[in-house]
Amino acid sequence: MEQYSCEEKSRLRRFYSTRRKELDLQWRWRSDREICAAIRALPEYQASECAAFFIPWGAEPDLRELFFEKRTFLPRFSAELEGYEVVEITDLEKDLLPGKYGIPEPSPELPAAAPELLRKDLLFMVPAVACSVAGVRLGRGGGFYDRLLAGIKKKPVAVIYSCQLAPSLPCACHDLPMGIIVTENKVFYC
Repeated sequence: MEQYSCEEKSRLRRFYSTRRKELDLQWRWRSDREICAAIRALPEYQASECAAFFIPWGAEPDLRELFFEKRTFLPRFSAELEGYEVVEITDLEKDLLPGKYGIPEPSPELPAAAPELLRKDLLFMVPAVACSVAGVRLGRGGGFYDRLLAGIKKKPVAVIYSCQLAPSLPCACHDLPMGIIVTENKVFYC
């Protein structure tokens, strides 16, 4: 069963990644603004002092216009943890360097966020290859976000384009459910 699930997840990753890559660049720019506006309107975002974002990779939604409206945190790969930690940034140019996967991430000189802050205070914006309205998130396949988000208090917010919304997705016991899904035209509470 697990092998089937891995094969099915790989097939779905290819399918939804292709759908996202085929989106027109101008459409994506307009949609990114609509997604940012929808996030700003979330009561959960308005009530949060700290937000963890992501730097877009490939054709992922770009949330950079939201950076620094709140205390802003980004993920950084830690070889010691064999996973990601989050780090507060204050300047995109000074604080970021190319990371493990070529995605800009906080400099190694910046301290990682305290675990208490991570668990209690951060509202996470999470990238996804696809999501179902039930809150099942299909990531890139490394399980990094599932491990990073384990034990957090605030419901994570998956950020996708509407073409990445799936009727259903396979779910393994380690897959962390999303609390909210934001697209360019709708917000789903899971």
